[in-house]
Amino acid sequence: MVLLDSLLSGFKDFATTRGFNYHYYLCTSSVGKPTLLLVHGFPSLAVDWHNQINYFKERGYGLIVPDQLGYGGSDKPAEVAAYTHSSLAKDLIEILDHEKATDVVAIGHDWGSKTTSLLANLYADRFLGFGFLAVGYLPPNAKPLPETVLDQMVGYWKFFTAPDATNVIKEHIESFYDLLYAKDARLWRFNLSPAGATRIFIEADARAPRVSFANESDEMWTFYRQQFEKNGFEGPLNYYKVASSEIDSEDAKKIPLENYKIQKPVFLGNDGVEDALGAPHIQEAQTRGFCPNATVVNFSTTHWVQAEAPEAVNEALEKWITTAVLA
Repeated sequence: MVLLDSLLSGFKDFATTRGFNYHYYLCTSSVGKPTLLLVHGFPSLAVDWHNQINYFKERGYGLIVPDQLGYGGSDKPAEVAAYTHSSLAKDLIEILDHEKATDVVAIGHDWGSKTTSLLANLYADRFLGFGFLAVGYLPPNAKPLPETVLDQMVGYWKFFTAPDATNVIKEHIESFYDLLYAKDARLWRFNLSPAGATRIFIEADARAPRVSFANESDEMWTFYRQQFEKNGFEGPLNYYKVASSEIDSEDAKKIPLENYKIQKPVFLGNDGVEDALGAPHIQEAQTRGFCPNATVVNFSTTHWVQAEAPEAVNEALEKWITTAVLA
């Protein structure tokens, strides 16, 4: 437990002006090194970035890695509107201000890519560059997703936003983890994307092999499971509830059109599968369309890019930072 104990000792807390407490890992930078703001997605925790934290800390980079709102040691408000990504972005800016962090590079994964996109839309001047893993840059969407998209591409949203989703997940937790961390990416295409398929898989207690890091012998995985057993999934599922509502589209209307295009250096680390969150070529096309200064690297992983290929991801990120961002 030495690695985990050392990591947990580096956390601190800060209350934003919205009144929400954030629990985050902090490491100050050496002279000349930027600070990395690492933003996790669903269902993750700050410690899920431990491979990146250890790598970049040893090289003198600063690190600010929060448990996002609804997760881990951070507050978990019940109101869905608390989870608009413009609000989450503002919270993160306040943490950076509190820590007097300058020369910052924001890197997001999954829903963290959405929050990172809003940081780029609203606070571009505060950052040197923006990184996206598995999910690329997401431009503001001022219209709710059509039913056809919800049914055919992200059908799991309908389950995640259902009133009983939290209880169903709790009662069938092993199947839930098997599906989310499936070793075979085809499972997502047939059991996550179509509407109704996620509930069927989980309620049937179906089982499937998981990716290598999601095993009971891993201390980080054990800690991860303990945290979600303690805190549940109500907070994390609010990210889907806000995205499925008009709250998100109304929030997007506040962003000026000229802010949609990101001029700062951008990194996209694609996974290597045709998963429910979008094929790599679609992620690349959308990111390049809005981010003219984009670097794209493809990895042979499932959705969990930075956990499955930590060495390759870390090296690619550092190369991008030194050659594209700091140059």
